[in-house]
This record gives sequence, C-alpha cells and structure tokens, in this order.
Amino acid sequence: MLQKIYNFILSRLGFRRRPKVLKTSRQIPDWLVQFRYGVYGLAFIALVFLVLESGLQYPLPPFLIVFAVILDYTVLFVFLADACLTFYFTVPRFVYFKTRWMDILVLVPLMLNVVSIKTGIGLIVIRNLLILARQFTRSPRFSGLIQGIRLNTAQIVAISFLVTILVGTLLLTFPTATSDGRGTGFIDALFTSTSATCVTGLIVQDTPSYFSTFGQIVILALIQLGGLGIMTYSAFVALLLGRFSLGQRKMMQEMFEEDRNVLSMIVYIFKMTIIIEAVGVVLLFTRWVFHFEDVGKAFYFSLFHAVSAFCNAGFSLFSDSLMGFVADPAINAIIMALILIGGIGFIVVYDITGAFQKKRRTLSPHSRLVLVMSAVLITAGFFIIFFFEFDNTMLRTPLPTKLWASLFQSVTTRTAGFNTLNVAALSQVTLTVMIILMFIGASPGSTGGGIKTSTFAILLLSLKSTLASQENVTAFKRTIPHSVVMKALALLVSVLILVTAIFISLIITENKPYLSILFETISAFGTVGLSTGITPELTNTGKLLITLLMYLGRIGPLTLGLALARIPRRGRIGYPDARIMIG
Repeated sequence: MLQKIYNFILSRLGFRRRPKVLKTSRQIPDWLVQFRYGVYGLAFIALVFLVLESGLQYPLPPFLIVFAVILDYTVLFVFLADACLTFYFTVPRFVYFKTRWMDILVLVPLMLNVVSIKTGIGLIVIRNLLILARQFTRSPRFSGLIQGIRLNTAQIVAISFLVTILVGTLLLTFPTATSDGRGTGFIDALFTSTSATCVTGLIVQDTPSYFSTFGQIVILALIQLGGLGIMTYSAFVALLLGRFSLGQRKMMQEMFEEDRNVLSMIVYIFKMTIIIEAVGVVLLFTRWVFHFEDVGKAFYFSLFHAVSAFCNAGFSLFSDSLMGFVADPAINAIIMALILIGGIGFIVVYDITGAFQKKRRTLSPHSRLVLVMSAVLITAGFFIIFFFEFDNTMLRTPLPTKLWASLFQSVTTRTAGFNTLNVAALSQVTLTVMIILMFIGASPGSTGGGIKTSTFAILLLSLKSTLASQENVTAFKRTIPHSVVMKALALLVSVLILVTAIFISLIITENKPYLSILFETISAFGTVGLSTGITPELTNTGKLLITLLMYLGRIGPLTLGLALARIPRRGRIGYPDARIMIG
C-alpha cells in the first residue's frame, strides 16, 4: 500500500521510474563514419609521401619534410582516436577485437616500440587501405562492375597473379629495395617478382647481396602469396570480391577432389600453413641460433627459409643456396620435411591428419597414388644422383654427406629449387634425370608446379592397361574414370606444346649450351628454380621468355584444370567412328 502511494506521488510530481535496459549493442554514430573517411584521405596522402621518401628516395624541399613529419603524427593521432572511439561505441567489447583485429596488429608494435614512427605509419596506411578496399568490394557499385565484367574463376586466378606480380615489380624498382640504393631495372624486377610470386626461385640478381632487407621482405611476401595461390589465393580473392558463385565453388571442389565447403577448406589450409611454417621457423632457429652471432638475424633467416621451403620457392639468403650445409643433418631434414609437406598437397595432408585422428579408416585413392608416386620418384632420383655423382661432384666428400646430398637433391629437384650440390658441375646423365623430375613436379593442390605426380601416375597406369589390353585403367582396386585419363593426356600435350615453343625461342635468342637451355626451360615451367648458372647471363628477350613461362607454368595447369572441370557438353550432331592407325 505504501509503495502504491509512493509511486502515485512520484507520478504527480512528474517523476516516473524508468525500467532499466541492459544495452547489448551500440550503434556507430554517423559523425564517426564521416571521420573515418577523413582518416582514409590522410592515409592516402601519407602513402604518397612514403613512396616518395622511402620508396623512390626523392629529395623533398624543407617545407615538405616538415609537412611530412606533421602528417605522420597527425595520421598516428587520428588512428588512435578512431581506434579508441570505435572501441567505446562497440558493445559487447569482444566484437571490436573480432572485427578490428588489424588495429591490434598496428597498436602492439607501436606500443612496444618495436617499429619506428615511419614504419608504424606504413602499417597504419596499409590497414586503412585494406579496410577501404574491403568496403569498396562489398559496395553495390563494385558488384555491378564485376557483374558487367563477368569474370570466371580461371580468369580471377590469372588476373590475381598478374596484379600481384606487377605490384611486386613496382616495389622492387624502388631504390630502397636494393643495397646500393639505385633500385632494380624493370626487366630484372619483373623477372624477380614473377619468380617469387610463381614460387620458382630463378634469380638474375643475388638475393642476399643485391636486395636490401626491404627488397627481401617484398620477395618473401610474394612467395607467401604465390605459395598459397595454387591452393587458396584465387579462391580467397573470389570470396573477397563476393563473386564466388555456386558454379565456381563446384569447380574448385572438383579441382581439390573434396566435397567440403570451400570456405572451410580455405580456413583449414591457412591454419595448416601457419602451423607448419611456425614449426619450421622454430626448428631452423634452434639450429641457426648457434650459427649466427645475432639472434635477430638467426630468426630472420629461419623465417625466410621456412616460408621459402614450405612454398617450394627455392629462394635463399645464402649466395650458394644451402651448399654450405650439405653435411648438416638438421638443416637437410628440416628443409626436406617442409618441401615434402608443401609439395604433396593440401588434400593429402588433410587425409593423413584425418587418418591419424581416426576420422577415416584408410587414405583416399588420390592420396595413396600421390604418396606412392612421390616415394618412387624420390627413391629413383636418390639412387641415380648417388650413383652418377659418387665420383663426380661428391668425389671427396664422406659417405654420410653423399647420402644426405643425394637425398636432398632428389627431394628438392621436383619443385623446390634449393641445392646442396653445384648444379653446373653435375654430369649430363644427372641433369637429364633432374629435367624429368622437374617436369613431373609436385602434387595437385600443393605449392609446387609441374604436370603433377598424379597426372604422371595416371599416364603410366593408362600405358600399362593399354599394353595389357585392359578396358579400364585401375589403381588400388578402383577404376579411374575415362574422363580423368583424357584430362591427363590433354594436360600433357598442352604442356609439351608450351615448353617446346619457349625452348625453341630460347635456342634462337640465347647462345648457350643445348642442355643448359633445356634445363632452364623445364626449371621455369616446373617452378623449380634450379639452374646451371645461365640465368643472370640471359638476354632481355630470354628473361622475358622465362618470365612468361614461369607465369604460364604456375597458372596454366590450374587454369586448364578449371576449364576441364566443367561438365562436358554433348554435340548436337553425332558422327560415325573413324578408323585411325596408331603406331
């Protein structure tokens, strides 16, 4: 009764008790959205000054130098203001860390003084540009533009790699990318950028001595993007652009031979990549921390070579590749493990982990075929290299070193590009066998190139069934569809035509030994990176031809695989069979 009287008096006096409302979300005010556009504008201006000062090293007038310093601190201030305001208006708080994780990547190095103010501004600019690009790609205007262009998955693959190569070329031409501060010439920059993006490893300039730390980091970033490219880069770009249709999802699933959701596949691949490369960095660091006096240098070398090995790139920060570690079991074992895991393909890695976790009783026929063929090729290469180089390049080396060198060179020849033996001094028989191994390459859905181990295995099984007069091609008590056999033949013929055309062109333009040119050609197509030493001596025309072959060798099999993955269409007109004599 007293409570009712109390409430009646409060209502008469104009006071009403309002119910408490627990806020579970808070809307970002419009003025903050407009403020962000100002932040993006300042970031663009800061980018221009970064390119002029740090990239092109253009001498600015004194008043512009002062303006650039003021701009740097302004960009830092507005970034901190944007981050704090966004954090305040974001409820619940964990949503901020989930959606604005790039802010953390910028704030932590700045707060810990790990990076300078100029480097921090660079991180802020990259963060703003990425956010702006993401907003633009999700806008209706961009969707309409993409619909008008009508890009399919294969075209997205080709364009994505091409854009990455061109951006890398531009960055490598900056004076700050080279040790002498002069920058790389366009053709050499294009060659290096293509070699890194296509994870080949062929070089026209010595990576550790010619390129600065900035240039090496650019190369490392290109390797990482290119290494993921064959597996996820194209799919990731398509998903980012919002143009990954159901038909394209099906093509990617058929290419990966996997029925899982494409998005979950991409997430799994990224997780596996980060875990494997991180383990590789730790293992290499535990060895090289005793080799280098500087701990930071040991970590940097470990990071670079772990990424390069897993992506099967073959780039090294040692001028002689890994020849100085030919007798080091630890370095040999770690690098070979990274190469093998990156080269057998995501599907096989997923199958193996699933078998260990008892999610599947046995490996799929594809995984078994890849593992068996990889083991056969590695074993054959090991014995051939060991036998023919025993009294040649390995004449005065101990027996254990000969075994390590033969095994390492057999593993890396398939697509990785590292070497512990002097390739130029190898016998002609060894070089010929290595050409065959480079042509076959790695496995589908991997970081390597070549026609792939499964393609070569299907061709051998098809030959076996033909000689045995068998109607079907079988493997592991499974019948390989006739369409798959025809795809393997189509891939082989198309690759032979491409390689032959480039090889003949190089013979015309280059005054080099026949076998060296053939070795260089197959190395470029297979994205291997091994060379007999003629790469820096190529003419500009030869460099452009090798650049084109590296690009086509990287995207060609994938693009052709996407094209062949489409459902075949029956012709409206049927013709009678023709009798053609074979052999």
